[in-house]
Amino acid sequence: MKLNSKICLIYSPGGHFFELEKCIEGLILTNCYHVTFESKRNTKIKNLYVIEHPNKSIIKTIINLFQSIRILIKEKPKFIITTGADVAVPTFLVGKILFNTKNIFIESIGNFDRPTLTGRICYYFSDIFLIQFKKLKKIYPKAILAKGLIH
Repeated sequence: MKLNSKICLIYSPGGHFFELEKCIEGLILTNCYHVTFESKRNTKIKNLYVIEHPNKSIIKTIINLFQSIRILIKEKPKFIITTGADVAVPTFLVGKILFNTKNIFIESIGNFDRPTLTGRICYYFSDIFLIQFKKLKKIYPKAILAKGLIH
């Protein structure tokens, strides 16, 4: 399937990026960009913005917030898709509140028995919220259960 709308893919490098890649496998994204924090794993990604990793720091989260706003103003995405983690929260929230983006959140496979903090925050700002384990439906009643694990 080919998608022409501007799409922001935001994630932590590593497992979150791997899950997101699996989720969009088979889609042809003709107008997307990536947002993540500095990592040796980012070197081959095109259309990449590197922003501050919040890492549980209020100062770094504020820096991330302003970087996110700047990128959203420049790129004007219609969709934001994320698998987390904390690096995605400011972009996800600001995108929905200020830019009325359509937000898609995929709860990580690594959390099969409890919700992530990022998921608990982003749930309320998601247009589509995907979970991979039926057990999480109690916590996220409006979530969509994926047909099989994303790995």
